[in-house]
Amino acid sequence: MTGPSQSVASELDFPLDIQSLGSSLTERLDDLRKTSPIYWSEINQAWMVTGHCEVLMGYSGKLPLSNERLPFFATAHLSDEERTQIPAVMQTPKTWLLNMDGDEHQRIRRLIQRAFGRAVVEAIRPDVQRYIKEALDAVAEIDGPVEFVENVARIIPARMILKVCDFDDTLINEMQRWSIDLNTIGNINVPLEQLFKVDGVINELNELFKPKFEEKRKNPTGDFISELVLAVDAGDKLTEEEMLGVCHIVLIAGHDTTVNTMALGVAELARQPESIDKLRQSDDIDIDAIMEIQRRAQMSTFMSRVVAEDFEWDGNIIKKGQFVLLFQSAANQDPSVFAEPHEFNFERDQGQNLVFAPGMHHCIGLRLAKMVLSEFFPAFIERFEFSLVNDELDFSPPMAFRGLETLPMIISERN
Repeated sequence: MTGPSQSVASELDFPLDIQSLGSSLTERLDDLRKTSPIYWSEINQAWMVTGHCEVLMGYSGKLPLSNERLPFFATAHLSDEERTQIPAVMQTPKTWLLNMDGDEHQRIRRLIQRAFGRAVVEAIRPDVQRYIKEALDAVAEIDGPVEFVENVARIIPARMILKVCDFDDTLINEMQRWSIDLNTIGNINVPLEQLFKVDGVINELNELFKPKFEEKRKNPTGDFISELVLAVDAGDKLTEEEMLGVCHIVLIAGHDTTVNTMALGVAELARQPESIDKLRQSDDIDIDAIMEIQRRAQMSTFMSRVVAEDFEWDGNIIKKGQFVLLFQSAANQDPSVFAEPHEFNFERDQGQNLVFAPGMHHCIGLRLAKMVLSEFFPAFIERFEFSLVNDELDFSPPMAFRGLETLPMIISERN
């Protein structure tokens, strides 16, 4: 069979419009997982995979699912003539690690390991601690509701990523625009007008990074860009296009995902204030607690794949060229793996948490992400009492990585 019956499909199917779905996305995915964990969506023209074991299998590398899916996911609706108008969009994703398979993927990953290594991450930890303190100090001075996304969640990761790339804080506003625009390329059938913006951002970033590469070739300083420029393995090295591709992904994965995790994590904690008390009563807000916050935040909604050849998956005939959406957000709420999944449990074993994606395509920047989040959440929770102004969350358009446009909060210093 090719999917559920039309009667079932009409009841379960829904468009992946994150802004309209809001927090109800979790419930809709729960319904899908219970009824059909591998589900053909007529509306989205894609397989929606929501069960934990099924998503895990999708990431395992044992199925003919290709990572080489961008920009086709975003541009499938465009004519050939329209695609010629966005040359950077059509070509540049080929150099992105998250868009590669096989030997080439392993080659790039091997070459850039040191750039994401412990030494680079630990070197900027003191700066991250300072960025967090300065942002929280500024929030403490605000009289009345605080716009958390603007004043906290966007500031800290932007400064961190700019530091990683050896740029100063004057680019913060540009940084936010770049990351928001680039992130839309993971959406389905992106309007051509938006793709023009993405094309422009790619060209802007290339002009920004090329002189930085030349500077670090002449004077390497042991930082992220220096490690990229100097990366060599068995006589192999990164090309300039490959280095640019890595830097593009750092902006997307390093900035937007961290912004969104902070905002969604704080919002979910505020919805369950007893969870905040439990964290404060513990001796240490450790990395497992941070992973549990990430699990509940459900920032990383899904990763897309393209079917490389026909195959059968649990009775479903999956056809070459179709899209498959691996919903790790739904997998991380699967009650067969996580008891009472919609509640925080900071004692929970995080071994099955898929937030950083398992297998060969696991997030290469996870050490950096964990460092920033493990510094931020304890500092914020221990310093402030906080609650939501509105329980209804204001989601932004990108689908693969969920985020909030705004998050008004009542924040006050604890006694």
